[in-house]
Amino acid sequence: MRSFKKILRLFGFILFITLAMLGVSLSGGVPPPVTNKRKGTIENIIEVEEPLEEDSEEFEYIKKE
Repeated sequence: MRSFKKILRLFGFILFITLAMLGVSLSGGVPPPVTNKRKGTIENIIEVEEPLEEDSEEFEYIKKE
């Protein structure tokens, strides 16, 4: 009876290892985490158009037209 349990346990272990290898081969395994990615470094560049001053040349040119 002991030898039967040993054989059954060995068969279960081999089956478990085989199923694990099959699952890893199908899914491709776990990718390693990316460590060089910085968080919070996104910069938004916003350009604000300043209103034309009345004494500037551009304002006078627009006003003449």
